[in-house]
Amino acid sequence: MRPLQIDFAPRHGVLEAGTDKAHRPLWLLTCLAMLILLGVSLTTAWKLQRERAVVGSRVAALQSALDVREEGEAQNDSVKAEAAQSVQQANMHLNYPWASMLGTLEQSVRPEITLVSLEMGVLRQSNKFVIESPNAAAALSFMETMRDEPAFGSLTLTRQETVAGEGPVRMRFTLDAPVAQAEQTAEKPGAK
Repeated sequence: MRPLQIDFAPRHGVLEAGTDKAHRPLWLLTCLAMLILLGVSLTTAWKLQRERAVVGSRVAALQSALDVREEGEAQNDSVKAEAAQSVQQANMHLNYPWASMLGTLEQSVRPEITLVSLEMGVLRQSNKFVIESPNAAAALSFMETMRDEPAFGSLTLTRQETVAGEGPVRMRFTLDAPVAQAEQTAEKPGAK
């Protein structure tokens, strides 16, 4: 007779799962499947990480290209704005009655008066004339003569200074003439 082996408390833990000869192939297949799944998941995670890095570098390159393009467009916009401003200033000078104003100045010229500069004021509201004269009386007389002209009826003295240099001392006067009167004169036919 064979001895009968009775085990009242069999061990069925994870570590002893393969000790039973009947369940050993199932346990080995389960371990093998788990190892395969672990390998596949690690490989997939590595590929995803690598693709994320590639996509991240492409996104960074595209972002830098967009930034450069936006800077270029901003520069183009500033260049276009400067060009538009230049065209506007040129148009303003072309549409201004320079000929009639200069003709009036030419008719009023005196030998003791020197016209140093003539400039259009900001926003076309006034014109500034800088004249030089050996004395204040000659400059004030010239200013009164100019006020008799319709284009310079509101001529005002805004600044007076003494200019020292080679030769006699001269006085420099800055005169201001509102533009509205000059434009009205240019519109009237036959006006001086």
